[in-house]
Amino acid sequence: MQRLFRVFLAILTFFTSLFQLIFTPNVIRVDFDHIVGDMRPVHNVGRMPEYEVNSEVNRRFTEANMTSCRTHDINCTDIHRIFPDFSADVNDESSYHFAESDQVLASIVDTGMEPFFRLGISYSNPVADHDHLVPPADYDKWSQICEHIILHYNEGWADGFRYDIRYWEIWNEPENSDDVSDNHFWIGTDEEFFRLYDTAAKYLKGKFPALKIGGYGSCGFYALTKTNVVNNGATPRNQYFVTYFQNFLAYIREHHSPMDFFTWHSYTTTEKNARYIDYVRENLAKAGYGDAEIICDEWNYNPTENEKLDRRNGANQTSMLIMFQNKGLDMAHYYNGDDDATLWSGLFMKGRQPSPAYYGFRAFGQMYRLGRQAEIKNLRLFKDLYALAAAGEDGQALLIANVSEKRDRRLKIDAGDYAVDKCMTVNEAGEWVEIPLPEKIESGSMLYVTFKK
Repeated sequence: MQRLFRVFLAILTFFTSLFQLIFTPNVIRVDFDHIVGDMRPVHNVGRMPEYEVNSEVNRRFTEANMTSCRTHDINCTDIHRIFPDFSADVNDESSYHFAESDQVLASIVDTGMEPFFRLGISYSNPVADHDHLVPPADYDKWSQICEHIILHYNEGWADGFRYDIRYWEIWNEPENSDDVSDNHFWIGTDEEFFRLYDTAAKYLKGKFPALKIGGYGSCGFYALTKTNVVNNGATPRNQYFVTYFQNFLAYIREHHSPMDFFTWHSYTTTEKNARYIDYVRENLAKAGYGDAEIICDEWNYNPTENEKLDRRNGANQTSMLIMFQNKGLDMAHYYNGDDDATLWSGLFMKGRQPSPAYYGFRAFGQMYRLGRQAEIKNLRLFKDLYALAAAGEDGQALLIANVSEKRDRRLKIDAGDYAVDKCMTVNEAGEWVEIPLPEKIESGSMLYVTFKK
C-alpha cells in the first residue's frame, strides 16, 4: 500500500509540475532602481554595406547606436595593401597607400562608430596569396609598419587623421586550419605566430601605452564539453583551435607579452556561446590575464538560418545580445553588416530593408543609450527565454527573446512602481510594430518594452 501511495504521489507531483509549466506565467520581476552594472557595447558590427560618407543605408548603424565597426575582411585595410612593398622604407610616407583605407575609415567614423582596426590580412586564397600569408621576413619591421598606420589614423602622420582609435587587433584566425598549406590567414608554424604577436604587442604597447593592443581572433571553442576539456568526438580541426589557445596563453605568459583584450569567434547558439565565455574567462585568469577584455568580434547565431530572415532569426540573434550582456562580455561584433542577406549577413533583407534581427540590435542600442543594466530579481524563466533590463535618465526598458522551437510562453511583468509605456515587436511580416503588452510571448519572437513611473 505504501509503495502504491508513493507511486501515486510521484505521478501527482509530475502532473502538478507539468500544469505549472504550461499554465503559470513566467514572472519577470524587474527592479529598475537597482543597478547591477553598465550596459556594454555587444551590439557592434564587422563591415558595412558601402563605404561612402552620408550613406543612407549606413545610417541604420547610427540609428542602432552602434559604437564600433571591425575592419577585418575590408581588404584595403590589410597591411600588405597599405604597405605593398615590404622592402620599402618604413619611415617614408610614399611607401604607404592610404587612399582606399582612408575612405573606409572616414565612412565608419561618419556613422558615429569607432574603427576596431585589425592588423593583418583578410580572408585569402592560400595559393594565390601565399606570399602575404607566410610570416613576415622581419617581425620588427612589420611592427613598425603597424606603428605608422596608427600614427596616420591617430596622430595625423602622412596627411592623416586624429580618430583616437583605441583597439588594435593583431591578426585574425592564425589557426584557421590544422593543415598549414590550407590556412587562409597564416601559413607558418604556431610558434612563429606567437612570436609575431609577442614582438608586435610589446613594440606597439611601448610606443602607444594608452592604446589597447590584443588579438588574436581565435576560431573558437566548438570542441569543448561542459567539463572544460576537448570533446573526443570533435573534429581534429576544432580540437586544434582549443590546443592552439592553450599554447598561445602559455607562450605569452612565459614571455610576459602584453594583451589588453582577447578576441574570439563563434558561429553557434546562444547557450553554447555562454559556456565558451566562461571557458575563456577562466583560462585567461589562470594565465595571468584576468584583466584582459573579452571580445567576441565575429559571431552569428547559426548563420545557415540567414537564408530565411524571419522573426525567429531575429529572436535568436537578439538572444545572443542579451546573453552577452548578462555574461559580462566586454564587446562583440556581429559578422557581418553587409546587405546581401546571404550566409554571413543577417541585418538587411534584399533591397537593403532592415531585417527582424536588425530591430533587435536597434532595441539593444536604445538600452545601451540608457547606460545601466537593471536587476531582474526573480527571473523564473525557461532556458530558451532570455531577458534584459536597462535604466537611465531617459527611461527604463526590457528586452525579451523566446527562442523556443515550438512553445509560446505565458508572461507577466512585475516592475513595481513602473508601468508599461510601449511594447514593440517584429510581426509575422518582419515589420517593427507597436502592440499592447501580450499575455504571452510567442515562439521565435521578441518584445521590447519601455516603462514610465
